[in-house]
Amino acid sequence: MSGRKRANEGQVAGNRPEERVNSWFTHFPNLLGTHPTVEGAEEEIPAVLTNLNIDDGSFTVTEFARVKSTLKQGKSAGPDGIPPEVLKNCDLDDIILEICNLALQNMVWPYNKFLEGFRN
Repeated sequence: MSGRKRANEGQVAGNRPEERVNSWFTHFPNLLGTHPTVEGAEEEIPAVLTNLNIDDGSFTVTEFARVKSTLKQGKSAGPDGIPPEVLKNCDLDDIILEICNLALQNMVWPYNKFLEGFRN
């Protein structure tokens, strides 16, 4: 009615489906650009802070008890799937602490060890 033509915004360029697919495949890599080249990327970066006296060893019974005391009952389970009520009220401290230390040392959640603790 007004004589204005509709803009081509939101339409993929190309007359045929193959051309439109090609447009998509070239459009998105162009948005991201190319990987930057960083000179001296292999150069080792010296440590700024050393000897910070931070204990990065296994979790202790004292640390576990301190964290356990902050748990709130009635909340949902964390990523481990263990509800706070189980951690707080069941006598599983030694088992849970061993599982946490295995996860810390191996950097992986020890599913089999977790299940063995409940079978024994």
